[in-house]
Amino acid sequence: MRANLPLADELAALTARIADLLLTHETVDEAVSALAHGLKEAIPGTWGAGVSLMDTRGRRTSTASTDPDVMQADQLQYDLGQGPCLTAWAQQATVTVADSRTDHRWPAWSRATTDLPLRSVVSAPLSTPDGAIGALKVYSPVPDGFDPQAVRLIELLARPAALMLANAQARDAAERLSDGLIGALGARDAIGTATGIIMERLHVSREQALATLISASRRRNEPLHRLAQNIIDGDEV
Repeated sequence: MRANLPLADELAALTARIADLLLTHETVDEAVSALAHGLKEAIPGTWGAGVSLMDTRGRRTSTASTDPDVMQADQLQYDLGQGPCLTAWAQQATVTVADSRTDHRWPAWSRATTDLPLRSVVSAPLSTPDGAIGALKVYSPVPDGFDPQAVRLIELLARPAALMLANAQARDAAERLSDGLIGALGARDAIGTATGIIMERLHVSREQALATLISASRRRNEPLHRLAQNIIDGDEV
C-alpha cells in the first residue's frame, strides 16, 4: 500500500512517523538509533541504514546503525577519511552510489567494502540553518537499489529530522548544564541571563533561545559561558 501512495501523502505519513520516533526518545543517542531503524523500515529497497551526527570538524558525536555490516561500512569511512556519508555532510548535498564496485570517487573505501553486502547507497545531509550536523544513509545489496522516489523521500525526510535532532542536542546540552557540568554558579547565571536576553531580542521561547545560544557556541567554537557573558556585555548572537 505504501508504494501506491502519492509522494506528498507518503512523505506526510513518514514525516509524522519519524517525528514520533524522535520526539518520544529522551536522549540524542536514542533518537539517532530510532531514526536509523525508522529509515530501514520506511525507505523501499533498504537493506540497512545508519545515522551519524558530527561536530564542525567532522568528528562523530553520535552514531547508530541497524546492522553490523552498516556499522563496519560507516566505520571504514571515518577510518579512511572518505566515503559517501562524509561527502554528503561536507558538501551538504545528497550523494547517490549506483554501484560501489564501479564508483571511483572513494577508491580506498570502495576497495575496503568489497566483501560487505552493499552495492548501492544514498546519503543525505542533516542540514539546519546553521549548517549540516551530520548525515543519514541507506544501503542496498544490489546495484541501483534505490529509485528516484526513494532518493527524494530521503532528501525530504532529512530536513525535519535534522531540525528535530538539533533540538534534541540542545535539550541534552541544557540537561547537562542543569546537572552541573558547568560547575561555576556564575557561569550558570550568565547562561540564564543571556538566554533571557535572546528571548527578548528574538521573541522566542526559553528553549528556542537556549538552542540558539548553544548553536552559536558550537558555530564559533567558543565556550558557552564565555559567549553568554559576551552577549550580556552587548554582543550579538
